Amino acid sequence: MRKTLALVALAALAGCASPTGIVPIGDGIYMSSKLGGMTTYSGGQVKAELFKEADAFCAKSGKKLSPVTSTSQDVIVYNYASAEIQFRCV
Repeated sequence: MRKTLALVALAALAGCASPTGIVPIGDGIYMSSKLGGMTTYSGGQVKAELFKEADAFCAKSGKKLSPVTSTSQDVIVYNYASAEIQFRCV
């Protein structure tokens, strides 16, 4: 029964990446994070997607993306690939 529940939960989460959206964190800095899906093994790939979204976000204001920090984690057993970025629009 436990195994079935775990598989159902995993299947529910597996269909898509999980973005948190772009969030202001103070002093003109924004943060965004995301989990990759079942076919995304590279944290770098997730990070690239975040930077594309951040670039589009800044472009809407007529500004350019300026990265502040970023981290990523490749897929490991029981954990999806993930990434977080912090950036400014200048």
